[in-house]
Amino acid sequence: MELKIKNDTFYLLDAGKDKRIYETEGEAVEALKKLVSEKTELNPDSLSILEVNVAGEKWEINSVPWSKIAIGLMKGK
Repeated sequence: MELKIKNDTFYLLDAGKDKRIYETEGEAVEALKKLVSEKTELNPDSLSILEVNVAGEKWEINSVPWSKIAIGLMKGK
């Protein structure tokens, strides 16, 4: 598998043992919505979306706030 990173940033949907990479935050939020609707045994404490910026020598990894994820879910983005 190969992933081309645009604008030095990608998003990691971390659902415990299930980890997936997306190009945009909106894609990660939609994937989270789909994942939650399909799986009944998810631990809410193990769910997160991480923003990974690979610009420069040191990568930056930041958690996307749940308030921002909630707004994306409500807007359908």
